[in-house]
Amino acid sequence: MRESIVIKEYSEFKIEDRYLDKLQAYLKCQNLDSALKVTRHGIKTKSWVGVIKYKNLHLEILPKLISADANNDGEISEAERSIILKNLSYMLSYTKNLDIKTNDNAKLATEKNPFIEILIREFANSLFESLKRLTPKRYVREEENLNYLKGKIKFSENIRYNCTNQAKFYCEYDEFSENNLLNQLFLFVSTCLYNISNNSYNKKTLKFIINYYSDISFVRFDKFKVRKIKPTRNQELFKKPFKLAKMFVEQTSVDLSKNKFENITLVWDMNKLFEEFIFELIKRKIPECSPIAQKTKRLLRSTQETKRDTKVDILIQHPQIIIDTKYKKFTNFDDISSADIYQVTTYCLLHNYKRAILLYPQYDKKAPDICDYQLNCAENNYHIDFCTVNLKNNDLKDKEVQNSIISKLKSIIGN
Repeated sequence: MRESIVIKEYSEFKIEDRYLDKLQAYLKCQNLDSALKVTRHGIKTKSWVGVIKYKNLHLEILPKLISADANNDGEISEAERSIILKNLSYMLSYTKNLDIKTNDNAKLATEKNPFIEILIREFANSLFESLKRLTPKRYVREEENLNYLKGKIKFSENIRYNCTNQAKFYCEYDEFSENNLLNQLFLFVSTCLYNISNNSYNKKTLKFIINYYSDISFVRFDKFKVRKIKPTRNQELFKKPFKLAKMFVEQTSVDLSKNKFENITLVWDMNKLFEEFIFELIKRKIPECSPIAQKTKRLLRSTQETKRDTKVDILIQHPQIIIDTKYKKFTNFDDISSADIYQVTTYCLLHNYKRAILLYPQYDKKAPDICDYQLNCAENNYHIDFCTVNLKNNDLKDKEVQNSIISKLKSIIGN
């Protein structure tokens, strides 16, 4: 796989014209046309981060606001890239979008395609450790022409195949077998990942898995076939590798001739990720607030149209506060959007709350000093606060960093 082009969100990049139309069509087919804006001369990244590989074009889109060394307009150094990948992996893991351990990710940051190698390592290690303890077996329906009776006879097929040889029985039976769909999926994904990985440790682990599955039938999977697989309760141990394998199959296209992932789109919307990260922090560290995520309420009475429903990002019940997260630049009062104010005002009216907070990630080294405002209406008891939380750190997993973020959130909620 070629070395990736590393860019940040909300950036522009020129690419060859021959890729533009096909790339736009591919993203539309994947329902990801909102992730990139294709222009006449190249592409503009938006709030989506992750990896997009289309033919020989390989883009690695990184967030701007989760590294203390981040230079918003300059080139990305290896050290900064490592910090961003570590923090992004931690946020994805913390919000349960991906179960990623961030211990070894710094070593992988020097690879050509580090984010893909991180995901490959997580899949390979989790499956390898699970297979040490158990091989997933399941009852598989089999049909076979046998010399003895097993299961039940399928009479129509038995007449067709054994009308001249009554010493055989065409039987249908259930066999408790390793050759089931789950193991076939793991073998397929391991083979595809082995052919695209450049990391020696990842390839070694994947090769072991492929050899371990030497008696399993090789079956190719697509996103429709993988959705039919439902792990049983005794296969709970394989929940993490199954989730990662499903992600690889659903968000990639496969080169069938080479058994490898040809086009890859592993991307996440930072707007959603920022919202989920803040909610998880409040839920785990400040449980006395009783937060509710994505609280839905109908905008108009006596209507069945769900399109008119509104969803509050975070609803704090004690005290009663609405938090609306905004992953965008916020340095002074001019950056405040009127549409955002209209939105949280509507939330306050619908839920009968008197206070709302527009919460932004900190953009500069110093947080903007903006006081709270009262809504200019007949009732002067509606308050809107504009606050920031600092994610620009070398390690979001560090306890001191987390404590400072939690302290900031507590002061915002309790103000």
